[in-house]
Order: sequence, then C-alpha cells, then structure tokens
Amino acid sequence: MTKRRALVPVILVTLGLTVPEVATAQAVGGAETAKPVAGDPGISSMVVIEEAQFRVLRDYAEPGATRRMHAHQDATYHVFTLITGQLRLTIDGQPPIDVTPGQALSLKGGVQHTFTNTSKVTATIVEVFGKAPK
Repeated sequence: MTKRRALVPVILVTLGLTVPEVATAQAVGGAETAKPVAGDPGISSMVVIEEAQFRVLRDYAEPGATRRMHAHQDATYHVFTLITGQLRLTIDGQPPIDVTPGQALSLKGGVQHTFTNTSKVTATIVEVFGKAPK
C-alpha cells in the first residue's frame, strides 16, 4: 500500500466522514440462540444477514420436526443448503426429495415448500433469499 493510499482513511475520519465498508459479517450462535417458529414445534430460525438485496437465515429442525408448507413471498430467488442432518423436502407440485448434508438446491422465489427432518440429529439449514429492488 502506498503512503498516499494509507492516508485516505485518516483524512476521511479527520473530515468526519466514514470509511466505506467493503464487507459485512455476522457472528452466529447455535440452535440455542434461534427463535422458535410459531406453529412448527421443533423448528427454530435466526436471521444471519439482512440487506436490501438479500437475506440469509439459519434454521434448525429437531429430529422428526416438520416445517409446514410455506413460502417466502418477497424472495426473487431461494437457495436452500443443508449443513447437518437429513431432510425430506417437498416443493409445491413436485414429488418429495431426500436432501443430505452439503446439498444446495435452487428454488424458485416465492415457491411453496415444506420439509421434515428424517435424521436422528438436529438438522441445520442455511437459506439465502434474493430481494427485489425497492
């Protein structure tokens, strides 16, 4: 880094301006910090990142728990990634599929879907949703 580039943040701060953030990050706790999903016993969820363009959720499903049929109406796209456990995922109008750890599925934004944890361990799911510009 040149001396000139190193001085830019100092000058901005001196002028009362903020240094623009290049990236944001969120430290996340485990299942104990997630909030229960009303009406779905054994399912909990937490927001990891909420931005104007996208949202990231981390969900937990206890063994045998089912997330009822639902949709994320504001989603323009939906990436569903299973981290731990095993799920049976049903997407509206399609036959159920078994999802194993490491699988990432692309769902149409706003599509109705449901899942059940078919394993003997808590399932961890990471979901990423695109949002339409406002």
